[in-house]
Amino acid sequence: MSIIETNFTMPNLNIAALSNAKNDKPLLLMVHGWLDNAASFAKLIPLLNNFNVIAIDLPGHGKSSHRSPDAHYHLLDYVHDLHCLVKSQGWRDFSIVGHSLGGIISSIYCATFPELVRNFVCIESAGPLTEPEASSVEQLRKAIESRINANEKTIKHPKNLEAIVEARQKVSDLSYENASLLLQRNTKISSSGDDIEWTTDKRLRTVSSLRLTQKQAEVFVKGIQCPTHFILGDKGFSKVKDLMLRREAFFKNAEMSTVEGGHHVHMEAEQQIAKIIMQHCQ
Repeated sequence: MSIIETNFTMPNLNIAALSNAKNDKPLLLMVHGWLDNAASFAKLIPLLNNFNVIAIDLPGHGKSSHRSPDAHYHLLDYVHDLHCLVKSQGWRDFSIVGHSLGGIISSIYCATFPELVRNFVCIESAGPLTEPEASSVEQLRKAIESRINANEKTIKHPKNLEAIVEARQKVSDLSYENASLLLQRNTKISSSGDDIEWTTDKRLRTVSSLRLTQKQAEVFVKGIQCPTHFILGDKGFSKVKDLMLRREAFFKNAEMSTVEGGHHVHMEAEQQIAKIIMQHCQ
């Protein structure tokens, strides 16, 4: 089964996506993690024939539009983007699979628009990250300084794909194959045809201006109404495991599975993950 490229045009944004184009099947929307893209789900899509799978590139990632020069990448704006896409397409009664940042975005979306989401599968995420209220001033200062520094820096485009794949491996648990899948979609051949250019927005690496407080995060977590299945990698991020333990009592109608793999467990154990998704979202 082939995976096709598709695009959704909205005011001020173009959202690129990968799909299996099974338009007669129930919709399964997939949202990737920070600095990843829709190719994060490329191994899963062919295994989910019972669904019309649409895996999006978040703004600033992959082949989707960057935000305007005067804008930044706030967590809650991603939730806004997601709903603009949903509303523009008239989608209802669909399921969401979110990984890492995509799981955070999707958890907030499920709580905010519970009437639209049928089921939620959350991979290597346990809802919004938080910081104490006392850190707000320092957090904002770091954010502003990081944005100014980013604006003053010239983008360094990679010399070749192999070098950036190896660099990504050094700071992650990705295999060479999986890092290549992601980075091929986060880069493009230059207009001259001689060089590689980043398609990811350099502003994605700037510091968040504010984090939710623990109480705010709890409200969103408790607001998730649909059946939820959390999937953790047994070698995944320890902070996600710790957060899951602290929030376990807040989740309604939720199950959890631990699967052999790291933070990108869905790219390593795709058969197992696909089975969980099919059972949970049927």
